[in-house]
Amino acid sequence: MLTSDHLILVELHKGGSSRVKKLLGEIVGGESTGKRAGTAEELAATGKPVVGYLCNPLTWYLSLWQQGCAGKGDLHKRLTDPERWEQLRSRRAARPAKATSRPGMLDIPAEWGADHAKTAWYGDAEDPEAFRAWLKAILATRSIRRLVDSGYANSPINKLGGLMTYQLFVSLVCGADTLDKSIDTPEALEALGATNAITRLFIRAESVAADLHQVLESLGIALTEAQRSAIDGVKERGQADAKAIQRFYDVPSLRMVAKRDELISKLFGYTAPTVPADEVPKKPKKGDDAASDKTAQKKKTKGDAAQKQQAREARQAKKASALQAAKDPAAVTSAGATKKAKAPGAKAGAASGKPKAEKLARKQGKPQKAGKAQKVSAESDEE
Repeated sequence: MLTSDHLILVELHKGGSSRVKKLLGEIVGGESTGKRAGTAEELAATGKPVVGYLCNPLTWYLSLWQQGCAGKGDLHKRLTDPERWEQLRSRRAARPAKATSRPGMLDIPAEWGADHAKTAWYGDAEDPEAFRAWLKAILATRSIRRLVDSGYANSPINKLGGLMTYQLFVSLVCGADTLDKSIDTPEALEALGATNAITRLFIRAESVAADLHQVLESLGIALTEAQRSAIDGVKERGQADAKAIQRFYDVPSLRMVAKRDELISKLFGYTAPTVPADEVPKKPKKGDDAASDKTAQKKKTKGDAAQKQQAREARQAKKASALQAAKDPAAVTSAGATKKAKAPGAKAGAASGKPKAEKLARKQGKPQKAGKAQKVSAESDEE
């Protein structure tokens, strides 16, 4: 926070705030501290213009998590305190379940605790999966909201917005820290902000120079050429923040923040930032198993092609044989005999292709009925 005779700067985002406080201090003077600002009522009572410093909600949550990975911040302190976890579990166990509550809806996962927070959530500042698990815990898990922030857990805002929305309202909207249940829709919350906000002056981390010029002009603070140049020379963090968001967020986590802190995005024009195509982080290579599967698929495709080629050659050879048979009568007779032999119901003698005369010769000496013998004799004469 920066307090001067001209203004009070309230930081809702730590990233980059040091340079803003330093630059403002050189222009308007005042005292810079690391303390949190008081309530909106306390700030309004000073009679000084209040200026808020904030950023995209996506950047805000990522910065809050990275701060915790460095072992800093009030939220990190609460989530890594074993006694707080024990108190939370005891309190929830003694609380009677509501008839409207779904079974298990408010249960705290058995593996969660101070050690889990240290290792799984804050263990690696380069792990996107750890960040997403932490984000889901503090934004979408009702059972630990009291541990995240007791004021947030008791406020109607926790049902209407995320942790950043709560911080913004408590810091800069009169009465936001003592809301009753009559504020039960996003529209009612937005109306409260429009009526009771103590400032309309904001500096966004993504557009520090432009916003700072506008704020100082609104307050009637004249600038020297050197001061203007110093403001214009402030390096913007937009692209760096966009790359970080691209890396650490996935679709579900983007949607979660968009839903929970929709009001901030609406008021300040925030959306998920885009990154130039040549600067988008490359996707990690697939594992060895995936590569092996791809190779196996290629081999299978080649094998199928070879089998199709063989079948094609066999069909062509069959057609060639049929054409040759059509030109050679002997081949036709032989082929016809073979086909007849294979026909269903064909007699053994016919299948062998032997003349009936030979069959009759083998049956000589066997007694036959008169009628049948005559019939066979007649057949022999016909042949």
